[in-house]
Amino acid sequence: MKINNKIAKVMMMTATLIGMTAVAEQANASDSITDLTSTITKLNSKSTEVTAKLATINDEIDSTKAEVKSAKDDAAKLESDQYKLGKKISRLNVEITQRDSQLSDQTRALQVNGNTSSMVEFVSDSKSVVDAFKRVGTVTTLVGAGQKAAKQQKVDKAEVKADKVELDKKAIAQEKTVKEYTNKQAELAVKQASANTLKAQIDTKKSDAQSSIDDAKAAEKAAAAKATEAASSSNSDATSNKETSDSSVASAPSANNSSADTSSKKTSNTSSSSVDSSSLDTSSITALARSLTTKGIPYRWGGKALDGFDCSGFTSYVYAHAAGKSIGGYTVAQEGQVSYESVSQAQPGDLLFWGSKGSSYHVAIYLGGSQFAEAPTEGQNVKISTMSAYWKPDFAGRVK
Repeated sequence: MKINNKIAKVMMMTATLIGMTAVAEQANASDSITDLTSTITKLNSKSTEVTAKLATINDEIDSTKAEVKSAKDDAAKLESDQYKLGKKISRLNVEITQRDSQLSDQTRALQVNGNTSSMVEFVSDSKSVVDAFKRVGTVTTLVGAGQKAAKQQKVDKAEVKADKVELDKKAIAQEKTVKEYTNKQAELAVKQASANTLKAQIDTKKSDAQSSIDDAKAAEKAAAAKATEAASSSNSDATSNKETSDSSVASAPSANNSSADTSSKKTSNTSSSSVDSSSLDTSSITALARSLTTKGIPYRWGGKALDGFDCSGFTSYVYAHAAGKSIGGYTVAQEGQVSYESVSQAQPGDLLFWGSKGSSYHVAIYLGGSQFAEAPTEGQNVKISTMSAYWKPDFAGRVK
């Protein structure tokens, strides 16, 4: 009777322990959901900021495009003005050259440059008063024409010089303006690409967090069912053992000893099973991780399968297939599955993280001997890397 009661108590304690474990798992899942929901809220806020920033950049791009078009239109007009000025300069240069020739001829004919004797002789040689008046008129006309030509020559040369200087200034200023707007347009294009990339990263992290929330909800539901089942089993076992105790008092010594042994074995097996299920086969984890580094698998953002991995997709794949363990879909979620430790304490199979705790940005699997397997970055394949002064993790974690 007493032995059977002990068996019932042991079975009830076992069921209670199972129920407590299930409740703890349910609580952990609930905490994980809360943390992930908070993460999504922060990501939504960041996404709103980036979207607003992107809208501002796009407005600036549109405005700059209009400014570049206006500057190029002005440059085209300036080129037209330069062409017209070039023709004008050519025409004036021809006229200037012709006047130079005429003035030279007149100088030689009249011996200008202060020598007036030839003009006096020209007039004094007149054969009559009428002829003298004609010759005086001719000399006056020639001298006046020369003075007028010389004056126009000076005006035309000054105009050509002034026009050319002004147009050269405009050309330099316009070239500078076009260059400034073109550079500004290029800088805005870089900012736009950067903002789009950041938004895509945020969207991916939100998607991963939501996926992890779905997994946590499923785990929470399973834990709740497990706790309910354990409670039901405990009540059933207690009732069954009470009936057995009441109907088998005569054979109590041998039967109860046998039951006690069986119960002890069950308790031992349950404890052993619990330990085995919580410990991971790190050799399988490191073996699979090493194997995948030889397959030429490319890095792919958001990738979680053999056609391409990102860093957290690679680690989650290895743990799922080598240990049957779900550790989440992105780095911060995977942090929630580990017990933090320093890099110097890391053991093969542990996770290595880059960044600060709670906001890590890269993760890999430690292989031992300062080596780790990782999906590094765009343009590279999954590979084995070695810690160095320039590329080493900030902390490690052992999956619980």
